[in-house]
Amino acid sequence: MDSDDEIEIIGESSSRPSCAGPTLCQLCDMNFDSENFSEFQRHQHYEAHFNSSSSKQGPSSDKFRKPAIPKDLFKPCSFQLPLRKKQADEFWYPTLSRPPPDNYCPGLIPLLKHALKKSHTKGNTRRAVLCYESATHICVEAFDRRWGCGYRNFLMACAALMDQQIQSIYFALLDDPFPPSVRNLQRWIEAAWKEGYDREGAKDLRNLVDTDKWIGTAELYTAFTFRGIPSQLVDFDLSKSEKGIQVMIDWIVRYFSPPNPKQDTVTDVLRGASPVVATDKMPLVLQFNGHSQTIVGYEISKNGDTNLLVFDPSRPPRLSMRRAAIAGTSSVVWEQSRTNQVLQSVMHPTSNGRSSKLKRPSSSSDMQQHKRTKSSESDDEIIIVENFDEPKNGRESGVSAGQTQPSTLDPSNVVNHFRLGMSKLKRKQNYQILYFPMTDPWSIEERDKRKVVTSISCC
Repeated sequence: MDSDDEIEIIGESSSRPSCAGPTLCQLCDMNFDSENFSEFQRHQHYEAHFNSSSSKQGPSSDKFRKPAIPKDLFKPCSFQLPLRKKQADEFWYPTLSRPPPDNYCPGLIPLLKHALKKSHTKGNTRRAVLCYESATHICVEAFDRRWGCGYRNFLMACAALMDQQIQSIYFALLDDPFPPSVRNLQRWIEAAWKEGYDREGAKDLRNLVDTDKWIGTAELYTAFTFRGIPSQLVDFDLSKSEKGIQVMIDWIVRYFSPPNPKQDTVTDVLRGASPVVATDKMPLVLQFNGHSQTIVGYEISKNGDTNLLVFDPSRPPRLSMRRAAIAGTSSVVWEQSRTNQVLQSVMHPTSNGRSSKLKRPSSSSDMQQHKRTKSSESDDEIIIVENFDEPKNGRESGVSAGQTQPSTLDPSNVVNHFRLGMSKLKRKQNYQILYFPMTDPWSIEERDKRKVVTSISCC
């Protein structure tokens, strides 16, 4: 019914002559006798429609007790303010064909691997070991900026677990009946509580869905256990150890360090001697008071200190870094230091135009446009790194191959972005790590044994 019909019903007596004869109610087809029904009585009849059947308005005869019709159906159309855009809470993993959301950054491990190799060439890095190469950085968004770190670390773990092939069955366990996301994790946890998991946490947090309550590694353990994904918590109380933070550092190094393979060929020997390697290890979730991060590897610096390499959900990579990571390492132009630029101009003059080296650009702005491909890792000149560390099976993390715009990056800046030094780690005394042993999924009986959250104490 349009707005004109509505106006006609309400103001009927003033727009129609009384001699028009019997009139039908436009809601129930009841006949109005103009001699027996006054304007007021007809008004009461319509009010009986508008109100519930138990309303005291209008005649009490059963013929007026028709099903109530909501008044909203007869209100004129009105303009409304635009609805606020719903916050994105989608999940993405590397094998999806669609591009990643803006707060997702795949391809960072291969990029970081190259940057660490450049750092090793310069003498700043002795050795580095990284996690599974498809690990994806996921940062918080506007709606969870102040409380979402635990949820985003959970999604980073899921993105790696759903891509790896050591336990391919994990994918189905994580994807069904509904896939990971910030809000879906809250539903996972509450569903686990209803089944008797982590009664202590359920008592503390109570209603979790659609709230901004903080969660930690204990809740992640509950969620993964509920889905049958084996995980384990490890506690570090540094005040109880004379070695302090080194106890946790040593544990992390042992976790990521690949076993010594049997080296039968020269290729095996060379591969084992590589100063920077990526492994099939899943990332770790590091929890401490006030925040949590995802550990993706470690670096031994030139002075022998061990730096953790982390994906911090509250610290997104720079746009240039994200573009380079998504496009692939073949698109990267690694910057050289100012010292090397001066040395190159002295050692490789090109005034006669016959040198096989790259001609020196006339200005620093031109330098970015003169690039060449080189197979070595020399820092004496600007190079384009070969694409020998692209994701397997020709994947480029769901991004079209059309993104070929070169990115110029400083390897030191890339490494520094992910570096978590010893000085920062020493500020806290208590840490908890969640890790994945990558064993067969837990059966129902094995899950039931782990309904109470437990952890291993290392100090």
